[in-house]
Amino acid sequence: MRILDVNNLSVKFTQKEEDFEAVKGISFSLNSGEILGLIGESGSGKSVTSQSITRLIEDAKYAGSVSYFSNNQCIDLINCSNSQLQIIRREEVAYIFQEPMTALNPLMPCGDQILESSSTKNKDVLFELLHKVELNDVERIAKSYPHELSGGQRQRIMIAMALAKKPKLLIADEPTTALDIAIQREILALLKKLSTENKMGILFITHDLLSLGEFADRIAVMYHGKIVEQNKASKILNSPKHPYTQALLESRPSYRKKGNILEEISDLLVESNGDLIYKKPTLEKLPANTPHDEVILELHDIGKYHVQNGIFKRTKNQVLEDINLKVNHGDIVGLIGESGSGKSTIAKIVLRIWEETSGKILLHKKDISSFDDLSREIQLVFQDPFSSLNPKHTIGKAISEVFHISDKKLKSKELKQKSIELIKTVGLTESDYYKYPHEFSGGQRQRICIAKALAKEPKFIVLDEAVSALDVSIQAKILNLLNQLKAKKGLTYLLISHDMNVVSYFCNKIVVLKNGRIIESGDSEELINNPKSDYTKSLLESSIN
Repeated sequence: MRILDVNNLSVKFTQKEEDFEAVKGISFSLNSGEILGLIGESGSGKSVTSQSITRLIEDAKYAGSVSYFSNNQCIDLINCSNSQLQIIRREEVAYIFQEPMTALNPLMPCGDQILESSSTKNKDVLFELLHKVELNDVERIAKSYPHELSGGQRQRIMIAMALAKKPKLLIADEPTTALDIAIQREILALLKKLSTENKMGILFITHDLLSLGEFADRIAVMYHGKIVEQNKASKILNSPKHPYTQALLESRPSYRKKGNILEEISDLLVESNGDLIYKKPTLEKLPANTPHDEVILELHDIGKYHVQNGIFKRTKNQVLEDINLKVNHGDIVGLIGESGSGKSTIAKIVLRIWEETSGKILLHKKDISSFDDLSREIQLVFQDPFSSLNPKHTIGKAISEVFHISDKKLKSKELKQKSIELIKTVGLTESDYYKYPHEFSGGQRQRICIAKALAKEPKFIVLDEAVSALDVSIQAKILNLLNQLKAKKGLTYLLISHDMNVVSYFCNKIVVLKNGRIIESGDSEELINNPKSDYTKSLLESSIN
């Protein structure tokens, strides 16, 4: 039974007294119990489409129709009254957004937020929902505030909130971006099961085409505001027709491309007489990665626990146990594991944001606590570049501040020149010096964060999920940039990721974490070809292509 029929939908915005068309006359349909994957790069119009279905974008100009079928009625969501639309939003349509930290209330326990979305306040219902999204420590999770949970755990809270009202239509905008591969597969399997059981239609927006393989019934591919191809999922993945779809599949980082520069989408598409043509990739080798014998960082028997104070007792929550790790100069070490495995905790301890409970850390053979200014030795690039930048400061000012802190003798002209040189180093232009963060794409903002990290000229950079929120074409650009900078500046990286494809392509050493312990570690080639633990095998089976 049809639940949604989008016909010739266009969405325009007025910018500087001119109309910009973000969505250009697209059409698609969705049945009850069906999953439609909407795929495309950042800026292709996916999220604008998803939010336009229920007119969430107030300053947009809509054209076309969005027919929603409910209780034997057909309601045009573009032209219906606000009161009618409010009822449908509240009772029949649920959204899951990409960034849970901005969608959750920081002052309310997560359990209360889930119950707020449900028609019942029954704790049994709450615990059932938490179990469904694989948050099995239900008592602790229900009492926790968003900042006390990992990124993946917060995203599962968002999914539980969406499922709480049993919607007829679920619109999921990049809901598994922050989840590791194993949990991602479990969540997708759960959503598919609920879609079938509850006859719930799902519009699933993602930049990861391959994640839709066993999940979506059909796939629609968006490019520059238009749907260029739509078909059954198997047809799109195995026999893509449109050149853009072919390029999207080819640009994904993977183990088979290890040692080669990643082809970017712009490299794979050629325009001829107004038509796009797919150009087969040409393999170009990266500079040889030859790590030195010099050990930069050593972690010896690191342990970490948090103490929670209850009314009658204090409980210890062990986060890390007996972590031993060595990073040589020139290494790219990948820390991989599911959400809550301890990856980011290791990064925070190395950066002295948190202090270890036991063990010791050596940097250049000296106790890490003996360094007066650790920021000159180690820098961090976060997952979310937008929240890492001050929206009130131009990019030039943001980078100049770092140079000024490092050397207060530098004059304004020198600060500007050094900042512009660094902006160019990460692939941006001199004119970008005067722009604000909101004027850049996600990939460009991540380049800016990399530039800020390089300003103090460290030799060691921690990349905390630095490419996980980026679409595959931008991932390729950033990974290529990181490889270029490594060769040029002799950098060493510690990459934290839940994506085994990225880790297997980028890293020369891999450390697998689970429940705060190292399950397995070693040379990436050896570990991928001869994994010892069942957990590592499961990660490889679900991701390596």
